[in-house]
Amino acid sequence: AMKRVIDIVRQYSAMPLGIQLGHAGRKASTNPPQIGGKPLTEAEGAWETVGPSAEPFGEDWHTPRAMDRATMDEVIAASVTATERAARIGFDVVELHGAHGYLVSEFLSPIANKRNDGYGGEIGNRIKFPMEMFEAMRAVWPEDKPLGVRLNGTDWDDEGLQVEDAIVFAKALAGAGCD
Repeated sequence: AMKRVIDIVRQYSAMPLGIQLGHAGRKASTNPPQIGGKPLTEAEGAWETVGPSAEPFGEDWHTPRAMDRATMDEVIAASVTATERAARIGFDVVELHGAHGYLVSEFLSPIANKRNDGYGGEIGNRIKFPMEMFEAMRAVWPEDKPLGVRLNGTDWDDEGLQVEDAIVFAKALAGAGCD
């Protein structure tokens, strides 16, 4: 369906077209923002959410299942498939959504990421999964097309992601070919 849209746009414009790819993580299973964005109830079809840790986004939100290695690999594989599809149907740019409390942001944030393995704790560990995801996407996205990452620079909380942490992540992304 998106290929058809891209082909129609190309008939009328040479404007570059981009797509943002992301995973909502613990903020998934909600009503659309235009009707409040609150978590779905079981009667509304709520599904199990995942995150770096079993930490809900807020009061009255679902408690996500902490991701194990297999789930992390599934998310990376799905991101690769989506990136390959974006290239195949003609998008000019891809942006990995890593902000606003979505999955990449959750791994970066010590508020959401309470892991005690190699993916939690200090920022060098908290960037590992986001970097694995980005590097896998970069490997299948054409080198001559931009691949970027949207990220927030702070959680606006003394216990959360700090600007200095975001700089560490941004430098790692630049070193991995982020545009």
